Amino acid sequence: MKKLYLPIILLFTISQISLGQTLLLEENFDYTVGTNLTANGWAGFSSTGNRPIQVTSGSLSFPSYPSSGISNSTTIIGTSTSGEDIKQIITEQNSGSIYISFLVNFSAATTAVDGDYFIGYLTSTGTTIKGRIFVKRSGSNIAFGVSKGSTTPNLTDYIYLLNTTYLIVLKYTFNTLSSDDVISLFVNPSLSGTEPSPTLTNLDISTDLANIGAVALRQGSKAYTAQIDGIRVSDAWSLAPLPVELTSFTATTITKGTMLNWSTATEVNNYGFEVERKSSFTLQNESGDSFYKWEKIGFVEGHGNSNSPNDYSFFDNSSVVGEVSYRLKQIDTDGGFEYSDVVTVTSNKLAKYELHQNYPNPFNPSTLINYSLAKDSRVSIIIYNVLGQKVTELVNKKQSAGNYEIKFDASNLTSGLYFYRLETPNYSKTMKMILLR
Repeated sequence: MKKLYLPIILLFTISQISLGQTLLLEENFDYTVGTNLTANGWAGFSSTGNRPIQVTSGSLSFPSYPSSGISNSTTIIGTSTSGEDIKQIITEQNSGSIYISFLVNFSAATTAVDGDYFIGYLTSTGTTIKGRIFVKRSGSNIAFGVSKGSTTPNLTDYIYLLNTTYLIVLKYTFNTLSSDDVISLFVNPSLSGTEPSPTLTNLDISTDLANIGAVALRQGSKAYTAQIDGIRVSDAWSLAPLPVELTSFTATTITKGTMLNWSTATEVNNYGFEVERKSSFTLQNESGDSFYKWEKIGFVEGHGNSNSPNDYSFFDNSSVVGEVSYRLKQIDTDGGFEYSDVVTVTSNKLAKYELHQNYPNPFNPSTLINYSLAKDSRVSIIIYNVLGQKVTELVNKKQSAGNYEIKFDASNLTSGLYFYRLETPNYSKTMKMILLR
């Protein structure tokens, strides 16, 4: 989930939230293209200055990832000659689980027996990379691998491709005994909920890290070329790859309608929530079939970026009766979106007559008109032009109480303003609509 704007400065965000979750690092390479990363907050720790790692023009993108498509990126190159390795310091961590997530695109990869590693962790004072992520090529495909400190990794199957962007997450879990820390690798994990099962888990008996104090980029001795972007480090899954963590969503019927309440633990690039409702409508065709449809009934603005819990509510005072379902469409600032789980209630409120605004509006060439009847009624729906002349009659019959939808096709009409009028013995209403060719 990428931001549409380009930040003026890089955000190295270190912020504590009430649930104990911390975003330790966000690196989107928002620097001048062609400059060395060691001139932009990173530090060399091996072969410094030899083939320096620089800022690369362009960014990488991955759907719903919060550090997607922002500013620039970097490129690391492995060759037979020594290249610069660099690190970015983070607040020292020595317990729980630490996550690093990033986007990577390999244009070349080594076929060496064990591949080669290109990113990992360092202690706050050390220079030996652990929690290593590997790449290896076989034919035209590549595999990713992981090890705690060994040069022999556990590898995935060769199911990934060169010149393709992947979301990678590495989880390092501190345990109490010596040499028992666990590392897990996730390749293109689902970002729609809680932490999924890892792609790989490695339990090699290499010495555990005393702490995690830095992220390292490595230019190894085997041939590979990798573009890297959107690095995030956190002590929680919800802040590493996940953009918005929805912790609850409920619906409660009251006298005048339905109250929706939901809460988030964290938010990244959250534009807001569209509220959608699904209820029964009777389709006005020859069969008179009933059907269920989702419709947008409102929008609630999000908090953008937030590391603390937020509460939201929305009141639906519509005339819909019977079983009604609701869901949230969480929308990112880049237009990406995810749906929440569905909640369902039974509305026992007294039904009422109602004519709704057509959708879409303006329209071309057809639109939908929804209306509700409080009780069995003789119903007429007529379309008029701007001169008040009758254009067509959509409905003229007796109908049972309930919710209805009818399609109006204006293929044979010219652009302009039109009116549609609902009439029953107990209720009438006229609304405007615009045909726009």
